Amino acid sequence: MCFAKRVAAKTLWFAGLLLGAAGLQAQVEITQLANSGALITDGETRILVDGLVVEPYAIYAGLPPQAAADFAQLAGPFADIDLVLASHRHHDHNQPAFACDFMQKSSVSRLVTSAEVIGLMREKCRAFMTTSARVQAIDPQPGKPVLIEQGSARITVFRLSHGKRKYARIENFAHLVEIGGLKLLRIGDAAMDPQAFEEAGLGSLQVDVAFIPAWFFQPGPGEAIVREFLDAPVKIAVQVPLDEVAEARAYLADKYPEARLLDTLETFVTGTP
Repeated sequence: MCFAKRVAAKTLWFAGLLLGAAGLQAQVEITQLANSGALITDGETRILVDGLVVEPYAIYAGLPPQAAADFAQLAGPFADIDLVLASHRHHDHNQPAFACDFMQKSSVSRLVTSAEVIGLMREKCRAFMTTSARVQAIDPQPGKPVLIEQGSARITVFRLSHGKRKYARIENFAHLVEIGGLKLLRIGDAAMDPQAFEEAGLGSLQVDVAFIPAWFFQPGPGEAIVREFLDAPVKIAVQVPLDEVAEARAYLADKYPEARLLDTLETFVTGTP
């Protein structure tokens, strides 16, 4: 099974159905960007996670033309960003040239990520990356996550394995974003290894929204990880290859009816309208 995205600009409300039924009154907007990127905001603090992606990369989509123009002008979903997070260095999650352009045009956005991501960006904008006080490298370790506070949000960053062999040394971060009374978990390109999730410190988390790479939903080891570590009331499938949205949606509707596959620029709103 493969997956893809289509361009849309619509808003989904889930009033009292999942999060509201749990007694949560928060209202948090999640806007799907290119590939697995997202804007998360409670109306006060605006956070981009893996959102500095503009061009298509390999089998994954980039931004449609209007959104690419918004990116260049720091408009639309890219306006007034307080915090930028990148899970790892792969170009379907952070594109160094575009990331440099964004950070240099912004006067307030703060970038917090791995030394690997910063190293690749340094090749494109060395002076800025080596002198800006708005750039911070972090190094979470197993059992030692890093806490970030930004406005009304609190983010805990966990180191989570990207895989084995050539992928083993890639710094991959999971982000637990606490905002508006909700807990949202993103895992980057995590390996489908339950031991890695446990060692990272994700074993006891209870989250409201989980962003899950699409392959975790397919038959195999990912399903057990979804049940044990990512069983949030709302599941959002991300990292979706280009050409098979319809197939993916049909599969999720059958096997994971609580899961959502958002179109590019689609906004999911928790809480009540």
